Amino acid sequence: MNRDRAIVALREALEQRLDDLADEATAKIVTEIPAYRSFNEPLRRDVRAHVLSHLRASLESLGLDREVTREDLLFVRPHAARRTKRVSLSDFVQAFYVGERVLWDTALSLARDEESQRAALAFASHLPRYFEVATTHAAEVYLEAQEQLAATGEAVRRDLLEDLLAGRTPEPGPELDAARAAGLEGGSSFFVISAAAESRPVDEELLRGGAAALARAAGGRSLPLAVVRHEEIVVVLAAGPRQTAAPVSRLVDAQRRLADGGLPLAVAVSTAVPSLAQVREAYSEARTLRNARGGRLGVARLSDLSAFEYLTLRPDPTASRLIAPAIHEFVDQDAQEGAPLITTLREYVACDLNARRAADGLHIHVNTAHYRLARIAERTGCDLRKVSDLLEILIAARLADAAANGQPAR
Repeated sequence: MNRDRAIVALREALEQRLDDLADEATAKIVTEIPAYRSFNEPLRRDVRAHVLSHLRASLESLGLDREVTREDLLFVRPHAARRTKRVSLSDFVQAFYVGERVLWDTALSLARDEESQRAALAFASHLPRYFEVATTHAAEVYLEAQEQLAATGEAVRRDLLEDLLAGRTPEPGPELDAARAAGLEGGSSFFVISAAAESRPVDEELLRGGAAALARAAGGRSLPLAVVRHEEIVVVLAAGPRQTAAPVSRLVDAQRRLADGGLPLAVAVSTAVPSLAQVREAYSEARTLRNARGGRLGVARLSDLSAFEYLTLRPDPTASRLIAPAIHEFVDQDAQEGAPLITTLREYVACDLNARRAADGLHIHVNTAHYRLARIAERTGCDLRKVSDLLEILIAARLADAAANGQPAR
């Protein structure tokens, strides 16, 4: 049996014992750590659930081809938040250590030959990093809880965000200090990120974990302002020199890891605005984009859209009434038939009104492209050589898609 097969066998053997291991670890925690002895039955069940999540995550991390991250351990936050008033951070970390010790002792007991012993050593090699990430995560939650209890920290950041969203710049005092700590000072431009969970309600501690992850992904030298506001994550960050777009690749990676950790998010990023006084406009942009996408998961950046795409992002009754009924009828009927004509028209426009290039892009004969364009002109009464007529058809198609799908048209 080679090493990889031995690791898989060890993991499977431990997985079969997870429930028993969680029971054993919970009993040891209550016995060995005085702070846990006064826990009633519901709290002990919560401790067991936390232990079981850690045991399962420890085993899953054994098979990862990357290091474990805080996003992988998002479940730590709600459990840690529920302990802060009853258990010290050191006792909380000690309880985690007890659970991992039970897992490790069992892994050793299963190592009966050379290959399984090597598998156990491989398992042991990843535990220090897992322990470091989990305890760091817990420490962050405890620090946040202490700030809340002292009516500072998070409360100041919330107030700062509310002032920014009301168009007010921070006055000298705690809010201005918080703004400076987040890099929100004059001389910069600013982005706003709006994110919401796939389903509601969602545990606020999970959202705080998501806010911290997005802030780390988006941040530069300073950690951005990140606040959980009415089940929405709002991040305000300063742009770097000559930066015109938010760091989408890092945000995409954070969003994926959060989804894997149990918090799937729809994330939208505004354009850059030139002053703190315009942060409320940037926030409106980000929310508009997120809402127009109908809660679709992933990361969307407004700067990736054209002005035309932005203006047709949402259904607009007034714009719809300005479009000729024949065009609406054509768009509706073509959509029912799979939208071959609108698809051809969009490719034709993308190819700068070159029918041959459009045909090549669609993998159809050029005569087919000409036939489809003629059918569009016939059914709409539009002249496809006129920009105004072309725009009216394209706007009608995008507004129809936005109304039907609750998201931007392609």
